[in-house]
Amino acid sequence: MKVRKLLPLLMAAVLGVSALTGCGNSIDANKVGATLDGQEISLGFMNFMARYQQAIYDGQFSSMFGGQTDTWSQELFEQGTDAETSVKKNVADSIEEFYLLEKHMADYKVEVTDEELTAMDEAADKFMEDNSKKALKQLGATKEYVKEMLRLSTIQAKMRTAIHAEVDTEVSDEEAAQKTISYVQVACKSTTDEEGKTVEYTEEEKENIKKQVEDFRKSAKDDFKAAAESAGYTVSEASFGDKDESYTLDDAVIEAAKKLSEGKISKVITTDDNYYVVRMDSTFDKEATETKKKSIVTTRKNEHYTEVCDGYKENVKFELNEEEWAKVKFDELFSIKATETEEAQDEATDNEADAAADEAADNEADAAADGETDNAADQAATDDAADDNADKEEP
Repeated sequence: MKVRKLLPLLMAAVLGVSALTGCGNSIDANKVGATLDGQEISLGFMNFMARYQQAIYDGQFSSMFGGQTDTWSQELFEQGTDAETSVKKNVADSIEEFYLLEKHMADYKVEVTDEELTAMDEAADKFMEDNSKKALKQLGATKEYVKEMLRLSTIQAKMRTAIHAEVDTEVSDEEAAQKTISYVQVACKSTTDEEGKTVEYTEEEKENIKKQVEDFRKSAKDDFKAAAESAGYTVSEASFGDKDESYTLDDAVIEAAKKLSEGKISKVITTDDNYYVVRMDSTFDKEATETKKKSIVTTRKNEHYTEVCDGYKENVKFELNEEEWAKVKFDELFSIKATETEEAQDEATDNEADAAADEAADNEADAAADGETDNAADQAATDDAADDNADKEEP
């Protein structure tokens, strides 16, 4: 799971948050939570942003983990720290980014209009009205904090749009070209017994499984899917490009697939854990290529946005008041009220979709970086496996 970036508060203005337990915050809201080149940022505002983010996660965690009270002490985000520490770091980073972007609004001629400020004031009023005094106390919410977060979120959204507009959105077919394959994957190392325990296959069992997969391959020349169904196998699809630096599938499978012409089927490909049989459905999948183009553009935009923000950080000093920030705790849980209007649901869905798209692009960029390192280390072994398996294409 990846730490989500702060979502616009407009959604919570109609969703509402209610505290399940606890007696509210013990922090001193008037203390300084952080400074940015001497500009003081109140601990109260930072606490509110952190607790609001917590409330969003609590709504998700309740369905995932059944309302466990120790969720925040667990490592959920693969960052080597408990969930509370990870989310609080993300919040502090977001606060720094918010105020940095505000300082550079003039660079992109970004403004917040009087009409927008009026709408924020109304949204803040509604948020305060929709939530109980107990929930507001738990969140550390005030109307001023709500308006400030709405203002900063609006600035960030406008700055992001302006920064994204600087990116080249032209992507050639050559750069994005995608092949699409169908494949069957059959475990050859182990299985799971009725008690849920992993049981290693014997060498004899592995040979029997391989023979069954080879029999399937021979019968799959005319109708791959029908043959798989008859054999009790599941057919999956995957798209990839010659210029892609990482893959979901094993490198040996991809290398074998690259050597197939359209409509052809590989011989059985053996990896450490599975047997594969691959069919090349399309050596140039137009739909998958168009999807890849959009993904490339999204990655370019996100990378450029990150580069700009990182550049802003080089010339400023952001200091977190560690002692006071440590007092912000996620000890009490929140639940989300199911009181959305249809309009709010649409807006929330749009916000979630945008966040998901950004997160997917970030994940793809991270995976590409990881894949490049892994592929470099494993290239010789991959090439050998590809040579052994991919050259078995039938005429």
